[in-house]
Amino acid sequence: MDKLYFDSYRLGNVSAAMNITEPVMRDADLVAIDLNAIRSSELSTRHNKMPNGFDGKEICTIARYAGISDRVSSFGIFEYHNDVQEEKAAMLVAQMMWYFIEGVNFRASENMDIEKGNFLTYQVPIEDEVLTFYKSEKTARWWIEIPFIMGLNNKLKRHTLLPCTYQDYLDACNQNIPERWFKARKKNEV
Repeated sequence: MDKLYFDSYRLGNVSAAMNITEPVMRDADLVAIDLNAIRSSELSTRHNKMPNGFDGKEICTIARYAGISDRVSSFGIFEYHNDVQEEKAAMLVAQMMWYFIEGVNFRASENMDIEKGNFLTYQVPIEDEVLTFYKSEKTARWWIEIPFIMGLNNKLKRHTLLPCTYQDYLDACNQNIPERWFKARKKNEV
């Protein structure tokens, strides 16, 4: 996963703080949810394959975050088998779709033009660098700037804004650089 620059999170970490999935969904173009990631007790009483996984509330939260994202253009739910799974699974799939559609309804259509002044800027000095965070005045969502590095084969050739959480900002204030910042920076250096 690291070699392909994918973000990966452990189930326990996500379950403990669902809001860490929001920036990942905000940065996604395509979201695919596999029903095998949901604990089987949420889907069926007959086929108890996976005792662990997301519960119904958690997977609906992720679906809503995907819907709220201005970038997500494709959303899919996979591994639903009507002939095998009970009505309970169909109801959960329908709820996931409803939460995704509700999220789309609440899209903010945030224009990421920092120059227009719709964002508050926070500078956090860490070691020999200064991290720049932006907070939207419209939605209170956060971004961290990944700077353009001269002399490297940077595919973007400009500064990049990476969605993050308020907790990432607080961690940076305590001199802990967010892991997603390192991954995104390495990805831009390739």
